[in-house]
Amino acid sequence: AMYINEFIKDTYRIKDHEDRNGYLCLDMNENPEGLPEEFVQSVLKKVTPQFLASYPVKEPLIEKLARREGVGKENVSLTNGSDEGIRLVFETFTHPGGRLLTVTPTFEMYQVYGSMFGVKLDTVSFGEDFSIAEEEVLKNIHEDTDLVVLLNPNSPIGTEFSDEAVERIVEKAGKANAVVLIDEAYYPFGVESRIDFCRAHPHVIVLRTFSKLCSMAALRVGYMVGGRECIHLIENAQSTYNVNAVGILFARELLEREDILNTLKENIDQGRDYLVQKLSGQGYTFYGSKGNYLLIKPFRAPGEICRELRENKILIKTYRKGLLKDWLRVTLGSKEIMRQFWEAFYKAEGCQA
Repeated sequence: AMYINEFIKDTYRIKDHEDRNGYLCLDMNENPEGLPEEFVQSVLKKVTPQFLASYPVKEPLIEKLARREGVGKENVSLTNGSDEGIRLVFETFTHPGGRLLTVTPTFEMYQVYGSMFGVKLDTVSFGEDFSIAEEEVLKNIHEDTDLVVLLNPNSPIGTEFSDEAVERIVEKAGKANAVVLIDEAYYPFGVESRIDFCRAHPHVIVLRTFSKLCSMAALRVGYMVGGRECIHLIENAQSTYNVNAVGILFARELLEREDILNTLKENIDQGRDYLVQKLSGQGYTFYGSKGNYLLIKPFRAPGEICRELRENKILIKTYRKGLLKDWLRVTLGSKEIMRQFWEAFYKAEGCQA
């Protein structure tokens, strides 16, 4: 029989490629409205046949990001969304039988890649009050820990660690020769960046994406910032042209438009304020001062709410088990989008709301 990698064979994946066309998508933390039409059209004019016939050139975007983050270009690597960034970190800095430490609940791909690369998973759980004990994180960094993942902020519970906690975790990970990956997919919503830690600690990598705030999830552009040695190793592991030229072009053009970036952020903040006001007014329990989502505890079963909203062409995220089984997560959009959600949600809650 052919050789099959046991870790790959035993990895459980849920492939979610349903066609969400025609739905208001508030389930995966993309921007429900996207970039301004005029901006998209102006950039598309540059996508000529000649442009498409050439291999992607990464340097100009890397230089732009390095300047923006105040690091050298040898400290930045482009990835095919932050998803590939995560995979590259596993490929480069973990080994079968090594250990990964993260919190739970969190982004499911950490568990998936852990399984795929034969890494043992250590998790620190959020408490019933949705707090996380940093002492528990520290206690779970062992001699055989390869990788510690911190999320800034974490989804779906929008929390972050204090600077002091990050400092202590980074220090202990350093003693264990573990790499610390700080996932900033939801930066800059409500959190300060941790990129400063990369300057002082060669074993810290910060991961970013153009999928959330920048509203380019379809184009798969992400990047990592880290010490020269770590980034060099990541680049060794990368495929040659891992990020496509259209994605690079859009990212470069968008970074020239601070006005658009500010508007994107303001829209989400206004949407959040609107929804928070509505939820507070009706006595809901919810979380989400950080990130571009709110975690809400509905009065009815989340599954029922989800089904009714789906019939109204609105998608949200629910959880099957554990700490979050009574909760739902909704992606934030502009005030207008949140009004559409609220009206449908309120109706789905029936007279109990």
